[in-house]
Amino acid sequence: MTQHSPSAPDPTSPTQLRELFHKHGFRPRRALGQTFLVDANIARNIVAAAALTGREPVLEIGAGAGALTRELARAAARVVAVEIDPALVAILGETVGGAAKVIHADVLALDWQELLGEPNKGRWRVVANLPYAITGPALLRLSEARAWVARMIVMVQQEVAERLTAPPGGRIRGMLSVLLQAFFDLRMIARVPRTCFWPRPRVDSTVLALTVRHPPAIPASLELTFRQVVRAAFGTRRKTLANALPHAGELGLTKEEARALLMQSDIAESRRAETLTEEEFLHLTQAVARRRGEGQT
Repeated sequence: MTQHSPSAPDPTSPTQLRELFHKHGFRPRRALGQTFLVDANIARNIVAAAALTGREPVLEIGAGAGALTRELARAAARVVAVEIDPALVAILGETVGGAAKVIHADVLALDWQELLGEPNKGRWRVVANLPYAITGPALLRLSEARAWVARMIVMVQQEVAERLTAPPGGRIRGMLSVLLQAFFDLRMIARVPRTCFWPRPRVDSTVLALTVRHPPAIPASLELTFRQVVRAAFGTRRKTLANALPHAGELGLTKEEARALLMQSDIAESRRAETLTEEEFLHLTQAVARRRGEGQT
């Protein structure tokens, strides 16, 4: 655990943040979803949700101006903070200093083993404030770090949080809901009003906790096929599964073959992707794997 310099600018103070940005000639870009948390209590609550004991290293994605980074440095064994904007990396040098290791990088291009070392049964924690534009790709990329990470605390737009946690049957349930729920227990922790950010976004945010499932709903040997099946099922949202699955080139199914696989899985061909349960997606994945001769688990 490391303390930042007491004389460092406070990124949760709107006044000090504006002065800091002016000094560095930085202007937040709405096109990149750049809004900054300016509520110290919310920052502390987000860090508390990570349930740190002081022994865990933390990977922070989207460090911004350092509001969460500073709090994490007080609670974690060490902090590696990733930020894609070089101007903000320079600003983090002032607000965070040596309290965290700041890396200029894109979360979508990170090499987990290079960054986190050998897989270590979930020693790491992740805390992330994800811009709307990359929420889906970033979460899928983070899900690939399950061998290193036990728990992730992510802040996303309220509407996205509702979709990610949606149960089978709801119209808002989508591909990302299924892909994440197979490997994580998702829980909404708290709603964060838009007034807690500067510049103020148009919508509220929600803090989500994603805890790695042991075992996952999908065996490792079927994970690639499962992802292909889910993408195919949601590829044409208005179509029934019998019509959606053949449209996915990576599955290589004719309409007759798709109907046969659905029948083997005891799934009516008139069903749509959002209505399928986790178990039904598993059965369909197993049927596709059998057809490919990939073996059984």
